[in-house]
Amino acid sequence: MIIENDKETLIYDDIIFEKDSIKIIMPPYDAVIIAKKDAETLNGRYLKEESGKEASFYARINNEPKFQSDKKANFSLSGKYKTVFRPENPYPGLGIFNQEGNKVSGTFRKNTGDTRYLSGITFGDSILLSTFDGAHPYLIKAEKKGDTIFGNLHYYNDSITEFWMIEDQGYELADSKTLTKLKDGFQSINFNFKDTTGKFVSLNDAQFKDKVVVVQILGTWCPNCLDETQFFLSYIEENPNEDLAFIGLSVEAAKTEEKAMKRIKNMIDKFNIPYPILLAQYGGTDKEKFLKKIPMLENIISYPTTIIIDKSGMVNSTHTGFNGPATGQAYLDYKENFKTEIKGLLEL
Repeated sequence: MIIENDKETLIYDDIIFEKDSIKIIMPPYDAVIIAKKDAETLNGRYLKEESGKEASFYARINNEPKFQSDKKANFSLSGKYKTVFRPENPYPGLGIFNQEGNKVSGTFRKNTGDTRYLSGITFGDSILLSTFDGAHPYLIKAEKKGDTIFGNLHYYNDSITEFWMIEDQGYELADSKTLTKLKDGFQSINFNFKDTTGKFVSLNDAQFKDKVVVVQILGTWCPNCLDETQFFLSYIEENPNEDLAFIGLSVEAAKTEEKAMKRIKNMIDKFNIPYPILLAQYGGTDKEKFLKKIPMLENIISYPTTIIIDKSGMVNSTHTGFNGPATGQAYLDYKENFKTEIKGLLEL
């Protein structure tokens, strides 16, 4: 199966056919599509196997755009938008969009990451956007009223998040290096978790001694984590250095250690990840539970979160969330800042 989201193309080829049914498995996410098929249609559901959350769908073969309207757009969505999700319990966001004719592409940045590649149309005063990356089926319906756009982000069958946004070219989110902090009195972290062979690994191990270490807190179920991993892989390939080490701490939704380890192994194998990924937690992604395992941290608000450690073992910086390729300039800025920070630490 090929999925196209604006500039992104994804391929899921683990497909099981049985009579008139089809099952499409979407690694590394704990997600499947289960559907009945005939010559031209699929009718079924998208299911997150661990949580049981699902979204029903209907699909048919055609070459038409996913959204269509004869109405002309009354406005252009191009620009930056201050966004507030869940107005009753506000959560900040930044919309970044480009419009050509009535076709729109872009994303929402949040302190925790981004919604990846959204695309759709405007017509009259209305907006339709969607994306599906294997982990998130997003549908956005919105309407412009005066200077403000009001909308709903639909996720699963029973999941709708309200939001509003207003154009603000100068608006920025909080600095991602200021959101995750160490507790007072701490300048370093440590942990002791199993790798995929069952061996316990710690930052005190010889393989990390006198090295700059990038600690990636992630989950195999998390698209932003995968985007960050892809960047790290390209960085390692382009900048090999014996004084630099990476290590992942995975927080898994899988209910058993065996299932969680299997998902980590699948991710390592699928993307040829050369650094160890340890199982830090399974049975859920609760952040308070995770903090008890690394008590030097004051807080954690996002997967991924990255901690960069200098050669002396001290924390040099923390980075909350990840601005992926869909965020455009923010992604380019992150890559450049990461390269500059690592280069500076290696030269010390």
